[in-house]
Amino acid sequence: MNESIGRRIRKKREEKKMTQSQVAERLYVTQQTVARWESNKHVPPVKAVQDLAKLFNVDAAYFFGEDRIVARHFNFFAFLGSLLFNVLFFWIPTVLLVSLQLTLWGSVGACLVAPGAVIWQAIAGIKALTITRMVFSLVMLGGAILVVPILWKITKYLGRILRAYYRYNIDAIVYEVVPKSHDDHA
Repeated sequence: MNESIGRRIRKKREEKKMTQSQVAERLYVTQQTVARWESNKHVPPVKAVQDLAKLFNVDAAYFFGEDRIVARHFNFFAFLGSLLFNVLFFWIPTVLLVSLQLTLWGSVGACLVAPGAVIWQAIAGIKALTITRMVFSLVMLGGAILVVPILWKITKYLGRILRAYYRYNIDAIVYEVVPKSHDDHA
């Protein structure tokens, strides 16, 4: 009796004593996505299966069992749907998030050099060096030093999410899990 992909995912997840949320976090998908895979409402993309195999320390073929194979072929309708979906729901938010990240990094960078700018302005005779300006620039420097690690973690996390989304999305276009034909048994 062949188990479904979803049942195999659930079995390995439970063997590792992981929750759906923990698996979702490691694969950068939602808990609902893992639940849909386990309930066989959706078949995970090939890259997700590869990531699950690494996570659970099994061969990717384990999830497909005897009755399914991975076929590589271009799926025009998946491409068209992906293109439309990505423009509306991925690229527009991505451009906004990247713009926000660049703005935040620029602001942090300006805060980091603020004391140097105040001193340079005083040396160049552009503005007088005052206690108020120096204290304010040092407060900006301190705030930036506190924010850099948090901003770095957010940037890395967003980068991993974007890479995972891209990998899974491309797989939906060029890979498909199909029933194994009887000719393949020979």
